[in-house]
Amino acid sequence: MQKLSNIHISAPSQRSVFVDVLRGIAIILMIIFHFAYDLTVFAYANYNTNTDLEWRIFRALIVSCFLLAVGMSSFLAYAGGVNIRKLLLGFSKLLIVALLISLSSYFMYPKHWVYFGIIHFIALALPFSILFLGRPVLSVFIAVMMLVGYFCDWLSMQVIWQWSVVHLGIPKHTVDLVSFTPWFALVLLGTVVMHFKLVPELSLNDVTRKIAFLGRHSLLIYVIHQPLLFAGFYLVEILK
Repeated sequence: MQKLSNIHISAPSQRSVFVDVLRGIAIILMIIFHFAYDLTVFAYANYNTNTDLEWRIFRALIVSCFLLAVGMSSFLAYAGGVNIRKLLLGFSKLLIVALLISLSSYFMYPKHWVYFGIIHFIALALPFSILFLGRPVLSVFIAVMMLVGYFCDWLSMQVIWQWSVVHLGIPKHTVDLVSFTPWFALVLLGTVVMHFKLVPELSLNDVTRKIAFLGRHSLLIYVIHQPLLFAGFYLVEILK
């Protein structure tokens, strides 16, 4: 675990164009995914984004990009020392957004509300990832064990999930769920990639600059994109 002596107020870290672009790509793909979902909600299409294999793979790609970026960003921000105020500020913003998502989803989908979606996961994964910075071998080992255990059904969350459904009143089916296993493995691998400097250098051009801009404002875009999409669909319905 990270020593307390390493926890101090550190200087602002340098941004990575690659990480911003990766997060920006994830945002673009996410908007496409939710646009397809909304097409079904408003009866313009009949996509089943929860069960159709192609949509499940597409969602897994989006989540993987986001979580790799979380691990990479964690390394950039905290590998040289943990800025407590910055960490608490980032965690607080994520927590507030997560609570807003849960609250709004409860009113929209009371039987399928979001209790642990991607933002909830990132809020939890961020402080946990700091414990593994500077420990790439341990991170790779845990990540591999998580992935192998998940796909071999050794690390099933079924018992905990069933208990939560019965005793905590969470819905059995939710519109967004990102379980700690195996997804934390992607965060760990993101820190490893940055530790060994395996990230290619990207230069800013007209395309990468625009994508990186989206990546730098990914949380805000995540919050507002669905209300804007819904407003657009409602406007189309009114103008029919």
